[in-house]
Amino acid sequence: MNRDSFSSLPDDAAALVESALTEHRAGRLDAAQALYERALACDPRCARALHYLGVLAMGRGELARAAGFMDRALALDPLDAECLSNRGVVAARLNDHVSAAAFQRQALALSPDFANAHNNLGNALIELGDLAGAERHYGRAREIEPHSAHFAFNLGRALEKAGRTDTAIAQYRASRALAPHDMATLMALGKLLRSSGQHAEAAACFEPVVAREPDNAHALFELGYAYDAMHRYDEAIPLYRRAAALKPEAAGVVNNLAFAYTALARYDEAETYYRRALELNPALPESRFQLGMLLLRRQDYDEGWPLFEDRKTTTLGKPNYRKLPPPEWQGGQGEPLAGKRFLIAREQGVGDQMQFVRYAQWLAEQGAQVDAWVAPELASLAATVPGVARVLDAAPSDAAMARDYDYWCDVMSLPLKFPGQSIYAPPSYMHADPALVEMWRMRVAARSAGARRRIGLVWAGNPRHHFDAFRSLPLTELLPLAALKGNAWFAIQKGEGVKQLPDVAGRWPLHAVGDDLPDFAATAALIEALDLVITVDTSVAHLAGALGKPVWVLLAAQPDWRWGMSRRDSVWYPSARLFRQTTLGDWRGVVAELEAALR
Repeated sequence: MNRDSFSSLPDDAAALVESALTEHRAGRLDAAQALYERALACDPRCARALHYLGVLAMGRGELARAAGFMDRALALDPLDAECLSNRGVVAARLNDHVSAAAFQRQALALSPDFANAHNNLGNALIELGDLAGAERHYGRAREIEPHSAHFAFNLGRALEKAGRTDTAIAQYRASRALAPHDMATLMALGKLLRSSGQHAEAAACFEPVVAREPDNAHALFELGYAYDAMHRYDEAIPLYRRAAALKPEAAGVVNNLAFAYTALARYDEAETYYRRALELNPALPESRFQLGMLLLRRQDYDEGWPLFEDRKTTTLGKPNYRKLPPPEWQGGQGEPLAGKRFLIAREQGVGDQMQFVRYAQWLAEQGAQVDAWVAPELASLAATVPGVARVLDAAPSDAAMARDYDYWCDVMSLPLKFPGQSIYAPPSYMHADPALVEMWRMRVAARSAGARRRIGLVWAGNPRHHFDAFRSLPLTELLPLAALKGNAWFAIQKGEGVKQLPDVAGRWPLHAVGDDLPDFAATAALIEALDLVITVDTSVAHLAGALGKPVWVLLAAQPDWRWGMSRRDSVWYPSARLFRQTTLGDWRGVVAELEAALR
C-alpha cells in the first residue's frame, strides 16, 4: 500500500491499526508506521497503535523510544499480555533482566498459555542464572508450540548450560529437524556433538554452515576441529589456514593448525605455527607443551624440557596436577639433597612412570632417601629400581606429605632437573621376581618345544588413546610373520585387542597368555622367559626396555616424541630396536622389515 491510497481508509483508529498490521506483517514498515501514527491522530488513547509503534522502534534498535511507546500503551491498557511481553523484550535488550522477567510474569498471569512469554521469561531467567526456571519455561513453550524450532533451540541452550549434554543434544536435534538450515542451531549442535566425541555428526552440522558462509571463521575452525578429531588432518589444515587468515590474532586457531601438521609428521611447518601462536599469546600452554614435545622429538632438550612442563597447565592437563604440601624440588644448587626425604610423584600413564622412575638412582646418589608413588599395578616392579627406598601405591595425605618429605617432584619433570646429564639408560633398571621368572620359563618351554626363538607379541594399545587408530594395527596385518619357521609366539596382548585372536585362528599358533598376567610383575616375569618382544607403542615396550630385554617397537609415521624422529635405536632403552612406518596408516613396510629381521 502506498501513501496515496491512505485517503481511502476511514478515519477509524481500530480499522487503521488493522491495516497497519497488514503492512507490518508484509515487511512494509514505513507504510505501517504512517498508519499507526494516523490511528493515533484519530485517537490519542489508542493503546494498540502505541504498542505497535513501540514494536517498530524496537525492531530498529531504538530501545528507549520503544519503551516509551509501550509504557504509554500499558498505562492505557495494563491487561494487554502481548504488550507486556514485548515490553519485557525491550527491557532485556536494555540488559535489565530483572524487569524483563517481571514483565513476562505479568503477561503469563494474564495469559498462562502464551508461548512467547514463556520463551521470553526463559531468556530473562537464563541471564539471571536461574537455569532450572529457564528450562521450565522453555519446556512449557515447547509443549504449547511443539513445532517451534526456536523454542527447541532455547531449551537446548538451557540444558547445555546446566551441563545436561545428552538432553541438550536431543533438543538441538529437534530444532535442526524443524529448521534444517538454521545456522545457529547447526553451530550449537555441532559444538556439543564435537565436545561429546560424536565427531562425524558434528562435521555434518558444520559443513553446510561453511558451504553457506565460507568466511565464517568460527565455523571453519569448528569443522577443522571435527576433522582433526577424526584424524582427517589433510582436510582440517586448509580450514584452519582459512580461519587463521580471517582471524590472524586467534592463537588457538594457529595452535590447532600446528597440531594438524604435527599429526602428519610435518614438523617444520608445525614448529613455525606453534611459534606463531606463541607470538600471539606467549602464555598459551597448549602451544608451549606441543612445541616442547616437538623439540624433545628432535632431541633439543635445552628448550624442550622447560616447555614440556606446560603439560600441567593445559586445559586437559590442569585438573590432573596440584601442588603438594612440601616444597617442589627445582633441582638447583641451593636445594642439596643429602639427607633429604624425597617423593617422586605419580603422573600420566604407567609407561610414563616406568620410563622416568629411573631418575631415582641419581637422586639417591645425591644423598636423598627416595620414595616413589606409582600406579598400584607397577608397585612391585618400582621397588626394584635402584635408588627407590619405598614404594607408595596410593597418594599420601597432605598431612603425611608435610610430615614425611622435604621435597617432591612429578616423575616426568625429573629430566628437567638434571641439566647436562645424559638420558641414556643403563641396560636394565627394573627386575622381575626370580621365582615368577622360573615359573614362566617352565610354562614357555612347555609350549615352545623345538622352537629356536620365543617371541612375545602386542599389536594394540589403549583404544582411548587419541592416536590409537594409528598406533595400533590389526593382528591380521602381522600374519606374514606366522610363516617364518622356528618361532614360538606368545600373545601378551590384553584388553580389546584380544578380540582379534579369532581372526588368525588356524593360521597362526599364538599362545594367548594375556589372561594369565594380572599385573606388570607377572608380565615382566614372562618377558624375562622370552627371547624377544615385538610390540606397538604401549607400556609393554617400556617394560621390556626397562628390563633390558630385546624389544622391537613398531611405530607409526608420527610416533610419540620419546622415540625421536628417524633413529632406529632408542636413547631411553638400549635394548630397543625401532621399526617405523613411512606412510601414516600403512604397516606393510614395517611388516616386511620385520620379516627380514626375523629371518
